[in-house]
Amino acid sequence: MLSEASQKFNQYLIEFPELQTQLKSIKSPVDLINLAKQEGFELTIDNFQELAQYAFHQWLIKVAPSVRLFFEKVHNDQELHQKLNQCTSMNDLISFAKECNIYITLLEMEKAAEVAKSFKVFSFEKLFFQNLKVQSKNDVV
Repeated sequence: MLSEASQKFNQYLIEFPELQTQLKSIKSPVDLINLAKQEGFELTIDNFQELAQYAFHQWLIKVAPSVRLFFEKVHNDQELHQKLNQCTSMNDLISFAKECNIYITLLEMEKAAEVAKSFKVFSFEKLFFQNLKVQSKNDVV
C-alpha cells in the first residue's frame, strides 16, 4: 500500500497529463523528488522507492506470464539486474531472457513496453523501454 504522500502525488500525476513530458526526463530518484517539490509535494527517497515498487507490481500483473517471470527473476538478482541495464534493444532483451532460460517473443516484449508506456505515473519500466533502441518487427532473434 502506498503512503498518503505517495498516493497524493501519483493521483496528481494522473490528473495532470501535461506532466507526462517531464516524467520522461526523470533519470533518478532526485529528479522525481525535485519534480514533486516543484509541484508542491514533499517526497522522500522512501516515497520514491515505494512509487517505483508499486508501478513495477502494477506493470507485472498486466504483462505476459513469460515477461513477468523474466522481470521477477531479474528484479530479485543484482547481477542479472546489472546485465538487464546493459540491454540496448529488444533483441538484446530477448537474448538475455534466453540466457536466463526464459523464452519471450518480440511481440510479448512490445506489448510489455506498451503497457509501461500507458502508465501515467513514473515507472522504471517505462523509462527502461523508452531507452531501448527502436527496431523493425523483422529484426527478430
